[in-house]
Amino acid sequence: MLYVVRHGETDYNVARRICGHAEAQLTEKGYQQAELVAEKIANQGIQIDRLLASPLKRAQETARKIAERNQLTIETEPRLIEMNFGIYDGEPIETTAFQENRSEISLPFPEGESVLDVAGRIYPLIEEALASEETYLFVCHNAVMRVIDNYFNGKKIQDFLDFHCENTQLVQYGE
Repeated sequence: MLYVVRHGETDYNVARRICGHAEAQLTEKGYQQAELVAEKIANQGIQIDRLLASPLKRAQETARKIAERNQLTIETEPRLIEMNFGIYDGEPIETTAFQENRSEISLPFPEGESVLDVAGRIYPLIEEALASEETYLFVCHNAVMRVIDNYFNGKKIQDFLDFHCENTQLVQYGE
C-alpha cells in the first residue's frame, strides 16, 4: 500500500513561482496544513510503516509534523526530490518559455530534468514500495505526484499536464 502527500503551502506557492529545487519555505498556513494531514492520518487509523520524504526543506518540515503526530521516523529519499526545472526555478509560473517547455515531456528543461528523467527515478521507487509488505507514505511535490499518479492511472499528455495536487492532499494507491 502506498500513500502520497504533497508538502504544505510555501511562500513560492503563494507568489505563484516555480519551486523546483529551490528551498521554498512553508508558510504559517503550510505548517497548519501539515498538522492537519498528520491528524487526518492518525484519526483515520492509517498504519504507516515507512515514511519517506524528499530532501527539500518544505517536504521535510511537512514530514516532521506527520512523524511527530504518528510516532514515525523520517527516511530522507533523494529520488522524491521535486523535478529540476533548471533555469526556471524561482521564476513566475506564467513564464511563457516555461509553459512552452513543460509540454515537451521528453525534453529536459534547460539545465534541468525532463518528465522522463523524473519517471526514471520515481518508477523504481514505487515498485520497491509495492513489492514490500509494508505501507509507505511518500512526502513529496506536485510534479513527482503527477508522475506517481501517471504510474497508476496512465494519462493522455494534456491530462498529465493538467494534473494538480493541492498542498497536503493525501492520495492512496494500491489495494
